[in-house]
Amino acid sequence: MKKVLLSLFAAGCLLLASSSASFAQVKKTVKITHQQVDASRGANSNIKSQAPTTDNAEPQARGAGTCKIFFTNYTGYYINLYVDGYYRGQLAPYSSGTVFVANGYTTIYGLSAGGTIEWPTQAGNCRGYYTYGFY
Repeated sequence: MKKVLLSLFAAGCLLLASSSASFAQVKKTVKITHQQVDASRGANSNIKSQAPTTDNAEPQARGAGTCKIFFTNYTGYYINLYVDGYYRGQLAPYSSGTVFVANGYTTIYGLSAGGTIEWPTQAGNCRGYYTYGFY
């Protein structure tokens, strides 16, 4: 009887270990290099909304589509972060940060606080563990 219980316990542990490994997210690092902003291009098509100027509270992102995006700033610039064109915060020079978004995302855009340097990329989704590095 003890052997049967022990073998059932061992089989359950193996099943649990193999099932948790299959749901692990793939870790991906995306290197985004900077480029100069063209001064004569007019309105920036990568930005849909600027930083908020009112004290209206936003609802917390929840649900199955919620994911975390990690950022690392390897530059000496303050970088304004935009996810799908919407302002999500600012990274200080040589720092890191995390942003939560609901329902996935398709674009990441960084713009220096002075507006002269940008970091555009089209990569991104919630199916992996992404870290975006600004260089």
